[in-house]
Amino acid sequence: MNLRKSLTLVTVSIALGGGVALAAPAAQAGQPAFQGQATDSGLSASEATELQSTIDALLAKEGGKQTAANEISYADGRLLVPLPGEKYVRELNGSRAAGTADTARHTCTYKRLCGYSGRNYTGQEREWYQCNVLYKKPSAWRSGGSWYNNQTQGRQGSWYDYNKRFIKHTPPAPYPAPRGNWAPVGYVKAC
Repeated sequence: MNLRKSLTLVTVSIALGGGVALAAPAAQAGQPAFQGQATDSGLSASEATELQSTIDALLAKEGGKQTAANEISYADGRLLVPLPGEKYVRELNGSRAAGTADTARHTCTYKRLCGYSGRNYTGQEREWYQCNVLYKKPSAWRSGGSWYNNQTQGRQGSWYDYNKRFIKHTPPAPYPAPRGNWAPVGYVKAC
């Protein structure tokens, strides 16, 4: 068959509703699996869609790679997003009850410096762990918030402004800070 005939057949096939399967972009390839993970964790279909929309917006703005229904991974750590209707982030484990407690708690992994978008460890959680590297804080965190220094004992994190000028060190780990202010902070150094 010659090239002209092949192109004509493909054009006719597409016009009649048949067609050529196009590969989905890599960012969307895993979404059905994450949708299933969300519903397996007790979210309704609309809540799973709402969570995916939040993740998609964060990926578009901050980059990274989605690695779970409520998680974006970066070279320097991860960002966890609370499930719809919940205040605190959590690992998805097939049960919704684990994330609904109304007590202030941190979920910061050991050997990490963690920031939270809301006070008392609520909202999104961003983990940082590599020393001597400046990391941009999530751009939507403009005020309030909290943080937890859960690094090895004695390690200190550092805050820097938007021009990468040093502001101050955190107290030595382990150290909780249920009330903070992200407004002056542009960058974070874990240690």
